[in-house]
Amino acid sequence: MTAAVFRRARALTLLAWLGLLLLVLAWHAVGAPAAPGPMILAIVTLPLLAPLPGLWAGRRRTYRWAPLTLAPALAWSLTEILANPPARRFAVAASLLAFLSLAAVVAALRSMPARS
Repeated sequence: MTAAVFRRARALTLLAWLGLLLLVLAWHAVGAPAAPGPMILAIVTLPLLAPLPGLWAGRRRTYRWAPLTLAPALAWSLTEILANPPARRFAVAASLLAFLSLAAVVAALRSMPARS
């Protein structure tokens, strides 16, 4: 049972993580104001790219540190919710995906098979 739960949690982690990454990229491609420029995009997306290979491979060590890379995206989305009313829908969706990613990583870690 644990292996099946881990597979589901791992799939949810990857879907939520990639969804958050694509949402941030779409927001900057379509609706972002021109003032901040590509620096904000780099600050938000580069940390999200770092754990993807380890999450894809199901490495326990990556699942332990990956939630730390959600902080810039979450800070960006919460700031956009408060400061930029036209971006509120994107930002709320990004916040929800960040929290979903965190919950999925925790579920995957809890259900991860013990090392042999």
